[in-house]
Amino acid sequence: MKFLKNLFNNLDELDLKIMKIGIKICIGISLVAILILSFYLFTVHSFFLYELGLTILKLSSYFLVEFIICGIVADMVKKQLD
Repeated sequence: MKFLKNLFNNLDELDLKIMKIGIKICIGISLVAILILSFYLFTVHSFFLYELGLTILKLSSYFLVEFIICGIVADMVKKQLD
């Protein structure tokens, strides 16, 4: 746990800014997916809405993890080159 805390505290400002913006966008997309799934649950039981909401939720969580991992890796590569 201490390793992760040090890792995030030592990130470059630009990498951290890009990660934060990406995480905010992914959370916003997740909220849209949750809205679609709740619309499916409470009103129309359309299989298309269910699949659409679930697919968007999966993609947003995938991109969230990608932003975090790629931000850390880009920072490590940048520090090794310097």
